[in-house]
Amino acid sequence: MPLPAWRPQGPEKLRVKRALAAICACCVILPGIAAAADDNTHPLLAFARERADKNDLQAKTLLGAPTAGEAEHALEQAHVPPDAECAGSIGAQRFADLHEQLATARSAAGDFAGAAAAYRRAHACRPRDAYLLSQLGDALFSARDFAGSRAAIDASLAIDPKLVSTNRTAGNLAFIAEHWADAIARFRYVSASDTSRRQAGYGQLMFWLSQARAGIAHPEFVARTPGEGWPQPLLLYMRGEYTEAELLIPIKEGDGDYDEELHNSTDERLCEALYYVGQAYWARGQPEVAREYFAALVNIKVIYFFEHGLALAELAKLRK
Repeated sequence: MPLPAWRPQGPEKLRVKRALAAICACCVILPGIAAAADDNTHPLLAFARERADKNDLQAKTLLGAPTAGEAEHALEQAHVPPDAECAGSIGAQRFADLHEQLATARSAAGDFAGAAAAYRRAHACRPRDAYLLSQLGDALFSARDFAGSRAAIDASLAIDPKLVSTNRTAGNLAFIAEHWADAIARFRYVSASDTSRRQAGYGQLMFWLSQARAGIAHPEFVARTPGEGWPQPLLLYMRGEYTEAELLIPIKEGDGDYDEELHNSTDERLCEALYYVGQAYWARGQPEVAREYFAALVNIKVIYFFEHGLALAELAKLRK
C-alpha cells in the first residue's frame, strides 16, 4: 500500500504505511536464509527471486511525486518565515503545504529522516493539523524511530481520535510490538471506517493477521461490502479460497492493467503479497519461512509501500 505523493483530494484519499530502515539498507540485497522455503513449494518466492534477478536492484520511486529539488526551490521562492513565526503568519496554510510537499518528495526518495524534519516544519505552521502529525508519525516510523513515531501518533489521536490514517499507523506500531489486543482494535476500526472499500481491504488483512498472530483459531473480517480487484485475492487467500499459486495470476496481471493512482503494478502487488503471505506463514508457526518472504519482499525494492517497511521491522526482530 503506497505513500500518497500529495493530497489534492483530501488526506484520506490514499494512506500509507511504510516503516523503513535508512535508504542505504534498501539498496543492499539481503542474504538468503538457509533453504527454509524452496521455490517449488513456495511459488511466490520463486517469482520474487526471478523478478529480483531481472530487476536492476535499484530502489523504485513513487510515480508522480515531486522531486526534493523542486520542493526546496518553491520554499525558497515563498520566503517562508521561521518556524516560531509561521503559525501566526498570513500565509501559514500555504507555507505548511510547501513543507509538506518537500516531505513527500523526501519520503518518495527514501529520505525518511529528512521527511520527518519537513513534516515538523509543516506542523509548526499548522499545529492543530492531526493529519500532519499522522504523516510525521509515518515518517519517523519509516526512519525506525518508533518512540518518536508513537509520540507523534498519540498527539494526532489527541486532536482527532477518529482519523483513519493515524489509527492505521497506531495499528502498525502495535503489530510490530506484538501488542495484539491494541492491533486488533485499531485494525477493526480501520477496516470498518475507511471510506475507500479498496483501502479498507488492507485494514482487513492486518485485522485478520493480528488475530491470527494472537493465536485466535478462527480469525474474521469486519462485515462490509468488499472492494473490487486487488487486494481482494489476498483476502480470499486468507480464507483458504485462493492458493498461493493462484495469487500469481492477478499479480502478473498488474503490469497489464496498471493504474498509477491505484499503484497496481506487478512489483507492487508482489510486494504486498509477499508480506501478507509471509505473515500468514508466521501465524501458522513458520517464522523461518516468513523471514524468507520478507527478505524477498525487500529485494523487490518497492520502498514507498508500508509493507516494505513492516517487513524490515520484522526482519530486525527475527535476526535477534
